[in-house]
Amino acid sequence: MTLLAIGVAGGVAAGQTVNAVVNAASGLVQGLPNSGIAQGSIFLVVGSNLGPSPLAIAANNFQTTNVGGTSVSITVGSTTVSAPMYYASAAQVAALLPSSTPTGAGTLTVTYNGTAGAAVAVSIVQNNLGIFTFTEDGQGVAEVTYPDGSLVSAVPGTGSLGGGGPDTYSGAANPGDMLTLWGTGLGPISGDDASGAGLGQPITIPSSTPFTLWVGGVAATVSYHGRSGYIGEDQINFTVPSTAPTGCAVPLAVQIGTLVSNYTAIPIAAGGRSCTMQNPAFTAAAVQALTTGAGSINYASLSLGRDIASESSSGTTYQDIGVGDFAQISLSYGNLPNTQPIVLSSLDTPPFGTCTASNSNASSQPLFTIVTGIDAGAITVTAPPPDFPVVMKEQRGTGQATTYTSVFSPTGIYFGGGAYTITAAGGADVGKFTIPFTITQTPSWPSSDQSLVYNNGSGVTRANGVTINWTVGSPVYWVVISGSAVTSATDVFDGSVGVSFSCWVPSSAGKFAIPASVLLALPGGNGGEIDFKPTLPPLGFSASGLEVGLLLFQYETSFFMPLN
Repeated sequence: MTLLAIGVAGGVAAGQTVNAVVNAASGLVQGLPNSGIAQGSIFLVVGSNLGPSPLAIAANNFQTTNVGGTSVSITVGSTTVSAPMYYASAAQVAALLPSSTPTGAGTLTVTYNGTAGAAVAVSIVQNNLGIFTFTEDGQGVAEVTYPDGSLVSAVPGTGSLGGGGPDTYSGAANPGDMLTLWGTGLGPISGDDASGAGLGQPITIPSSTPFTLWVGGVAATVSYHGRSGYIGEDQINFTVPSTAPTGCAVPLAVQIGTLVSNYTAIPIAAGGRSCTMQNPAFTAAAVQALTTGAGSINYASLSLGRDIASESSSGTTYQDIGVGDFAQISLSYGNLPNTQPIVLSSLDTPPFGTCTASNSNASSQPLFTIVTGIDAGAITVTAPPPDFPVVMKEQRGTGQATTYTSVFSPTGIYFGGGAYTITAAGGADVGKFTIPFTITQTPSWPSSDQSLVYNNGSGVTRANGVTINWTVGSPVYWVVISGSAVTSATDVFDGSVGVSFSCWVPSSAGKFAIPASVLLALPGGNGGEIDFKPTLPPLGFSASGLEVGLLLFQYETSFFMPLN
């Protein structure tokens, strides 16, 4: 399993600076409700001048408390412990929090070459799981395996990537399959971690603390939760529920009491080992290009709609905008040279009736790499009269996607309804294309229901969840219900670290209950928002020189309220 999350680099100068102390799997930063470091877990210290450059790695993982001249100590109350080390560098340190560390508010100190840096605050808890992901940032597709050690993936691997066993891909899970989820932070073991105590043994979670593994919002049956055969690494053996939703990006999370792990994704198929994309814009040709393409392919996405222009205590204003990204992409990512078996899970939308949450300062990355921007010529959006056609502004940068942007209306009147057309003149890399779409009567979230959710000013109690009711409008729409909250105690709009969530529902449902297991991932007490977003089903489009083309159209209505 991949143990560590954040890249390392940088030179060394006097004086250590610690920017974050995080669970090595989830990457959730201090101040979030689920950011505490659990006893017996692997954690990262991220900052500057923390250790040597280049990276120094322990000869044996977690068997020494000093690597490359770097050591880490944690103090809680009158107890100070030294952390067994994995590696150290100028920018990042990886270590193990001893199971014997007391819980509670404490401090952490990094010492390099005999010089101790400033102590920083940490919160030590008993149980708080982080789930390992392919992108090594706590976001996106989870690392989950079959009993033979092969990885759960959107489609089966071929050649050296198939065949079963570790580092191969056996395709999507089916209901009833026994799987293993990998993470760190389930809790402490009895004895000395570094000596190997507790390996392969269950971890006790207090009977008064509910423990649930959620698969698409459905509780899974867990047959084992405890330490794996490796120091600090945990595993949960579970069975995919018979009622679990299917798709290439089914949300997966673990809840221990009121603490919710990082939200991740897993592909699930009703039968066979290839998941079915829930996003209809991914045509059969697009799926084939992404899952079988060797080397690089040309990929494009266009997003149009009504978005927030400004937010203040006096109200919210909206604007009609658009953005497009056109790029040649390589089906590789980081240390994964071939992402074809898993890339669909990082691009699909979750199934209807499910929700996911993400750390707002670490958005999930698709499992591909941008090689260069590609040119599609002038892109024009034509609205019903009396509005005029608008040519989107094109900008191309080295090593980046070619972007097309426009503010169609700074006051939110361009996308008022009717038949619209997007046309591309064609350019050096992509041929001409035309995309028609129609804006019909959109679903709406009435002020009467907003007032009920606002609850006379007291807002939403996260532990209870909350139900949103809306006027259906045209049943063709999807409804995306999202929201966010930040850690700032003074201003929800100031860009502080926070968490956002999104839930996908057909408009025809008319209501949806946002579960507590999602809202508990958000910080409480600092204000927040819930967004109601009518969305046309995404469209796929094609052109010569383009393997994958996607169009999304979405409105947004925001409502600000306390989250308790």
